[in-house]
Amino acid sequence: QNKSANYKQWYQRRVRVQVALSKKSPYIQTAHRVSGLMLANHTSISSLFSKTLQQYDRLKARGAFLEQFKKEKMFSETLDEFDNAREVVQQLIDEYQAATQVDYKMYSGVPDKAKAGE
Repeated sequence: QNKSANYKQWYQRRVRVQVALSKKSPYIQTAHRVSGLMLANHTSISSLFSKTLQQYDRLKARGAFLEQFKKEKMFSETLDEFDNAREVVQQLIDEYQAATQVDYKMYSGVPDKAKAGE
């Protein structure tokens, strides 16, 4: 069945499809005539990251599992590394969500709230 993809306006000029064909591995036995692997990077992954952050926030609010980390030298004084990692994931979510917008080419990575304070 032939289906056409709907790409955002900013992305249409950059659409590329790459296909790599290779011989079947002699080391892996399979009953199927065709085998393959697809790795894709698309904006729907942001929902998984959002869910992960929600779970992290709930665990951190309860202080769950933190005692184990506090025993380690790196975390003995502060758990700031966790907060820094959370911020990086939030920025990634923001970037993926911005990529779904028509004006993504103008995305600066600065949240709208910060822009308003300039």
